[in-house]
This record gives sequence, C-alpha cells and structure tokens, in this order.
Amino acid sequence: MPSLPRATADRLAQWRGRLPLAILLLALASLFALGGDRAYFQREGGNHNLQSGQNLAVAENLSPNRGFRLAWRVWRNADGGLGYDLYSRFPIGGYIILKFAVLPFGGDIRAGLAAARLLMLISFCGAALFCWLSVARISGSRWIALAATLTAFSGFYALYFADAVSGEMSVDLFGAMLTFHGMTAFIQEGRFRQLLIKTCAALFLGWHVYGLLPPFIALGFGGEALALARSALSSGGGIRAALVSLPALIRSRYAVLAAVSILFGGAMFAFNLAAEYAAFGGEKPLSELSSARSDAPPASSDKPVWEGYAETLGKSEFWGRQFMRVGAASVPYAISPSLGDSQLTLRGGSLPAAAVIAGVLATVVAAAALAFVRRHPHRLQLAALALFGFCWAVLAAGNAQTPTHNYEGIFFIGVPLTIITVALMGARALFGERWGGILAVGLGAASAVIFPLSAFAESRPYRDEGRLAAEFDMAMLSEIRAIRDMTMGKSVTVSSDIWTYILVEKGVEYALAGGLHDYEGRTTGDFAVSRYRNNEFDPLTPDNKFVFLYGPTDLAALRREERRRLESSEPDARSVFDVYLEGDTLRYLKSPCAPEDTEAFFFAHFFPADAAYARGEDGRREFDGINFRFSASGRIFDGGCMATAHLPDYPVSAVRTGQFVSDSAAGRGASEEGAWEVVITPPPSAETVALWESAYQDIASGEPAARSGFDLYPDGGALTYLKQPCSEDDLRGRFFLSVHPVDVGDLPEDRRDAGHESLNFDFAPPHGAAFNGKCMATRRLPDYEISKISTGQWIPGGERLWDAEIAVSD
Repeated sequence: MPSLPRATADRLAQWRGRLPLAILLLALASLFALGGDRAYFQREGGNHNLQSGQNLAVAENLSPNRGFRLAWRVWRNADGGLGYDLYSRFPIGGYIILKFAVLPFGGDIRAGLAAARLLMLISFCGAALFCWLSVARISGSRWIALAATLTAFSGFYALYFADAVSGEMSVDLFGAMLTFHGMTAFIQEGRFRQLLIKTCAALFLGWHVYGLLPPFIALGFGGEALALARSALSSGGGIRAALVSLPALIRSRYAVLAAVSILFGGAMFAFNLAAEYAAFGGEKPLSELSSARSDAPPASSDKPVWEGYAETLGKSEFWGRQFMRVGAASVPYAISPSLGDSQLTLRGGSLPAAAVIAGVLATVVAAAALAFVRRHPHRLQLAALALFGFCWAVLAAGNAQTPTHNYEGIFFIGVPLTIITVALMGARALFGERWGGILAVGLGAASAVIFPLSAFAESRPYRDEGRLAAEFDMAMLSEIRAIRDMTMGKSVTVSSDIWTYILVEKGVEYALAGGLHDYEGRTTGDFAVSRYRNNEFDPLTPDNKFVFLYGPTDLAALRREERRRLESSEPDARSVFDVYLEGDTLRYLKSPCAPEDTEAFFFAHFFPADAAYARGEDGRREFDGINFRFSASGRIFDGGCMATAHLPDYPVSAVRTGQFVSDSAAGRGASEEGAWEVVITPPPSAETVALWESAYQDIASGEPAARSGFDLYPDGGALTYLKQPCSEDDLRGRFFLSVHPVDVGDLPEDRRDAGHESLNFDFAPPHGAAFNGKCMATRRLPDYEISKISTGQWIPGGERLWDAEIAVSD
C-alpha cells in the first residue's frame, strides 16, 4: 500500500491531535443546546432564584455613585440619606463582570437574566477548558484529559449549578481551574509569575481558591523543607547544619505564593470592609459589619471561638455531609441521577446512605491513586486538586457561614478528576502506550456521550415542569421593573407579601434594583407597591395584573379596604377560609384568624378548559398547580388573614384549592386533620366554550369503543364520555368507572380482592362540561396495563341508568 505524502500525513496527525479538543468543545456546547430556555426565574429547587436574583441585584446596584458598595437593596432613610442592605461576603470582581454582562439589557428582565446565565455557562466551560489543558499537561495525553474532564464535569453539582448566577459557583470554579493550570505550568516549566497572576485573578473573582492553595503550598513547602534537611544531613553537617539551612526557605516560591495570596485576598476583603464601613457612616463597629461577620469564626457567649470550631470538625454529621457531596460529585448524573437528586430533597434528617458510601469509596480510591503516583512530578497539584473540597469545607467550618449549602459540592470535583487521571495514567504504564492509549480514547469517547446525556437529564425537569409558573413569575417581575422605571429617584415602599413571595423570592430584588426601595415596616416612601388591587385608592398602574403602584398611602389601609370589600360580597366557596375568585385572582379570607390557621401549605390546582391539554403529552396530566405558604402570599392584620394566588393565563374549567398538612394530602383530598379543599367553577368564557367545542369535534371524529348512554373513547391514558344532544336529565346520575388490571398486583392493596379499582365521579368540573347542547367528560385512567373497563351511570340507592364494558387487552 503506498504511503501518504508527508504533508498530508503531517496535516492528518495535526488534526488527530486536535480531535480531543474539538470533542470537548462540542460536548460543552450541549449545555447551550440541551439546557432549554432558562431565561426566567424558576421555583425553589428549580433554578436558584435566591442566588440569581440577589446577585443580579448587587450587580445592577454597583456604581461609582454608590461607592462600589455590594448592595442588593438601596433605600432612603427618614433623614433623606441612603441606606444599604449589603452582600459584601465575596470579592467585587465577579460582580463587575456580571455588571458588564447585564448592562446592555438593564430594562429587560428576561434578556438580563439570559445574559447573566450565559456568562455563568461560559465560566463553566472555561473552567472545563483549563481543567482539560492542565490534565493534558500532567498526563501527556489529550484523550486522558478529555475522559477525566467530561466525566468529572458530568456530576450532579457541576451541572445543576452551572448556570446559577453567582460568584460562588461557576465563576469561582473557573478561578480555581485557572489557578490549577497555573500550578501545572509552574511545576512543569517553572512559570511562577504566571501562577501568581492566575492566583490573583481567581481571588479577584471569589474566595474558594483558598481551598486549593493551602494543600498545594503546604505540601510543596514541606517537600522543600524535607529535601533541604536531607541534603544537609547527607552532607555530614548533622542536625545543626540542617537547622541552620532552614531560614533559606523564606525565599521559597511556595512561601511567596502564600504571602501574595494572603496580601491580595486581604486587600480585596479590606475593600469590601471599607465600603461597608463607609455605607454606615463609620458609626457601626467593624466587628458588626456583615462582611466581617461572614468571614470570621462564629462567636459564642459560653465557649471560645476555636472550641466551637473544633466541635464542628468533630461532628460525624459534618464529615458525613462532605462524603455525601463527594459521592454525588463523583458519579455522572446520567448514570445515577438519584444520587444527585437526594441532595436537593435533603432537609435535615439522615444523610442519604448511598451517596455517603459512594463518597467514602471515591475518597479511598483517590487516596490510593495519589499513593500510586507519589513519585510523579505532578503529584503535588493532583493532591491539591483531590483535597480541594475537603480543605474548603474545613476552612468554612470556622466561618459564620458553615458549609451547609448544596453548591459547596462543586468543589469536590477534584476527587473524580484525580481518580480518572491517575487510573488512565496507570493503565498506560501497566499495559503500554498502545493499549493504554486505546483505553483512554474509548473512555474519552464514552465521556463525550455521557456529558450531553447528563446535561439533558439534569435540565429536563426545568424544561418540562413549572414552565407556566416561571412565565407567570417573569410577567410579575416585568411589572415590578416597569414600576421601578416610573419611580426612579423616588422612595418606594414594597409590601411584605411581595418580598416573601415564594415563587419569585429574591427575583423581586433584581426587578427593583437601581431604584430606591424598602420593605413595609421599615420606611414610608413616596410610593407604595402592593399585590392587592384596590380601586378605591386609584392605583397608578390600573392595567397591571400582578402588582399595583399607589401614591403615598398606608399599605395597611389598602388591605383593610380590600378586606371590607370582600366581606361585603358572597364568597365562591366556604371552608376553613372563604375563597373568592375574581377574574384571574384567588383571594382567601378568614376572620378571626390564628397563627395555626396559616401553618399548613396552601394548594391550588388549575384544570385547563382544553381537554387535549388536560390529558397532557404523556396522557396523564390533568391539572397544573402551585403550593405556597401563607407567609409567602398573605398577611395577618386586624385579627384576620388574607392571601392571594393567581390563575394561569389559559382558560380553566375548574379550580381546586385548599390546605394540606403533608405532601401526601396534596391533591388527594382533605383526609388529614387541619386539611380542607373546595372546587370553584368559573363561568365559561367564549374562549373556553370554543376550546370545548374543538376538543369535542376532534374526539367525536373517531370511532367510539362503545356506545350506550354516552359514546366512550379510551385514548391517551384517559376515558372520554361524549353525548349529543344532552340535557340535564342525562346528568342526574353519578358515573361509575371500574378499571380491571391485567395484573391484580398493580391494584392498591385494599382493592386486590375485588379485582378492580373504582374511579367514580360526578359530572361536574373538573371532569365534565356541558355546552351548546353537548356533554363531555374526561376521567384519567391508572398507568398500569388494563384488561377491561366497566362504566355507566346510576342513581345512588336507586336504578342503574346505563352501563357498558370495554375490552382493552386480552
């Protein structure tokens, strides 16, 4: 076979050398392609409202006119001066970059948030790129670097927090990986100045690089000290000569790196401290400033600081939590999503055993890997990388902000990076360049598949669930931003129920950032903003849907007038609370009201008028809904309680709402003590009737599975009943529905002897609708395999009006 021309062979070899980088970039691009539209605030547990909204507010308020103070809220004092609610716990650098990202979109909530999330994803990809470059230098193989980087960056924490708008997450990870690359260049090529510059750049962005520097400096400095002592001893000088030579270590580059990192980080911290000190006019002691309190060990009145610090480190729960994070960070999300999901659902109780065990195993394997490469020239930065998360956790244990936040798991990414890098280097040493290279290429290719799958699996809930509520949040925030623009330069008092509204949380701060605003109870402003619309007070924003601007007035007066108006009318439903449906707003009223009346969660289920939508794409969904706490959407005043919830922007046939004591009671009836529910049927609009008519015609165009009193259509996980013409007499009986499964074991335990499940219902919303002389009802079917369905109508205690049987499967 003739050989390739030399120029062609060189170009081919060059292309092959760049192939791992191309695959890395393509895999990282999946974050943008598969992540869906995240240009909106999502719910708690969805997409980091608390972090994103607050950090965006800090960035938007950042300006020379306000002394570059890191404030998430600026308000006017009674004496006319400015007051600040500060968030000075982190360096200013990340906020400056964020400021420039959102600056062109200051008036557009959605565009600003999209730009901020794009910046976070770019930071995440930059961190992955520097990680790849570093591991390629350490291992001498771009394929090993590809496998290690993409596998480690496929973990739960990395992907979940990739686009959270914060200087503590992707931006800090970028700074750490930038410094890691500087460490590698220093060890390999002696580029110490590059390491210093990259370390300072990382400290400009955030503090978490302090988790990477101590093990690197301590191990490097200790290694030099040991080598110096050994040299002195081997030369015959004895212990005295060894001790005399130790002062030379002052010139060690590791000592210089420690000094520079402390001095530069101290300067960044001093800037925050000075800005906060100036914000309070020099009247507040330094020890009471938030930036000082967050970066100082927790004080206790009954024990010394360091005793409390040691006590924290001595707790098994503390270390169990760290191993839990290692476990979730070490396994790609696509392989074991439950390992990561358990981190979000953790609420105090026992730690998830599977994650803790996986973390312990990963830590042991990483330690064994480091022992395997103890003579490798790059073992120093590999050890620092593996200890990164643990070191930060230990440092933060003595901080007022103990490391309890889930995002701290990002920084355990060094454990899987170390394991995979060393494992593939070991394979190459054991099996030779050829077979070791083939293994590296294979794992690199596999990681390029696992990463997009993990990104898709992690982002899917945000794309499929709660999008409607997210759009609702964005519409509300847009109205608040418009109010900010209308009141720029004036002082605005915002009702407390808006501040604590759980669906948007700190997103409200971003919408009002740049103006002067404060919450109810602390100041009285030139304007007032409330979630309650009260025409008696002539709102300045009469066309708004969610929040309303009023001239100077007492917010309590607005609520009293709203309550008086509601009490003078008839509620749409009565239970523990009286419930009023006014347009697209649900109002809950109770008087007298005690605190225990508001402890249980509220729920509101919205049944779409569009029958096709009600069945959903998967044939199962019947309604959309929200759960909320009274503290988020209500107020107690004058001995009474009043709360508000909003309907979605599509026509609904019915609303089921109430309170539930536990998650098991939500949507399953008011079966627990203290729980209640009511169903409200709004008058059908012309649009609703048109939707029903369209759905009826679409279903009726097919052949029914059975004809009796109604035509029956089982389809899409639901059974639909149609009748035309239809009168009130046709609806006087109750509908019975018996579902027989193929496997009796699929039935609830108390129904297995009967052999079927009963899903009886009345012809009323949300199941049924009568319109234009037609009747249509839809009942969702269980998701197990069904053998036959028996249904019909009967008058309880009386005659059976009709019945039918449908054979579904043999």
